[in-house]
Amino acid sequence: MKKPSSTFLKLSGIILSTSIVLFSCSQSSSDYMSSQEEKAKVFADSVSTVIQSIKQPKLKSDSNRTFVRTADLSFKVQDVKNATFDIERIVAEHNGYVTSSILQSDVSYKNSIRVSKDSMLDIINYTVHNNIILRIPNTELDKTLAEISSLIDYLDYRKIKANDVTKEFLAAKLSENRFINHKKRLEKTIDSKGKKLDQMADVENELLVKQEYADNSKLNTMELAHDVSYSTVSINIYQKETTKKEAYAYTLPSEPYTPNFGSKFLTAVSDGAAVFGEIILFFVKLWPIALLVTGIVVFIKFILRQKWFA
Repeated sequence: MKKPSSTFLKLSGIILSTSIVLFSCSQSSSDYMSSQEEKAKVFADSVSTVIQSIKQPKLKSDSNRTFVRTADLSFKVQDVKNATFDIERIVAEHNGYVTSSILQSDVSYKNSIRVSKDSMLDIINYTVHNNIILRIPNTELDKTLAEISSLIDYLDYRKIKANDVTKEFLAAKLSENRFINHKKRLEKTIDSKGKKLDQMADVENELLVKQEYADNSKLNTMELAHDVSYSTVSINIYQKETTKKEAYAYTLPSEPYTPNFGSKFLTAVSDGAAVFGEIILFFVKLWPIALLVTGIVVFIKFILRQKWFA
């Protein structure tokens, strides 16, 4: 009877220990999933707040839709520099800002002409233009464009577009809901499969990937919300080709030095004497040849005399 009693005690101890371990794992997994659920709810609430905080333009129809409005203009003005300052002032008055402004001149023709002995004239033909990119609150877009239109001297084109992004916002919301539902299914799977440590690690890794995707979706939604709130306006302005003439002093080039006649005469005498001396020295250097020629001549005469007297 003792043996069965001891075996029963051992089995009871094993069952009790297993129950304690399973209870602790269940408690930790439940706490972990609860924290993840709270994070997901905070994420969903933040995106919903961003979407609800967007200032939508007043539309006569389809007021529940969300639009990204853009404008593209190109026109000629009287003076590009002054028009640029006016556009920047108008944008500031309507709580907008300039993201890019490139003011420059393109030279089409340039020529330099000498008009007198000591003056030059530069003729330059150039065109001034500027490419400006603005961000304007959506509710102020129409007023801003109306004020900028007063600067137009000749209009090339004026394009205004409204891109419906309601689908993108709804897709972001549905993605958040899928993440929350997927998390709940993972929690049920852990509860039904024993809550092992390796399974908890796999679930945590999968939730981390899903959370990263949800964060990227939130960032894209925030950027899209900014595009809805602030319209992008691209403006290209230019003016009539301008001719600029600029006169300036012309410096004559320095002439090389030329000596007078006396200096040239003395130089010629000196050079002639040097040449004559070189000629004398040349013949002096030929004395061995002269000696040889003299010897040959004397020898020939001697031979001729011998034949004559013979």
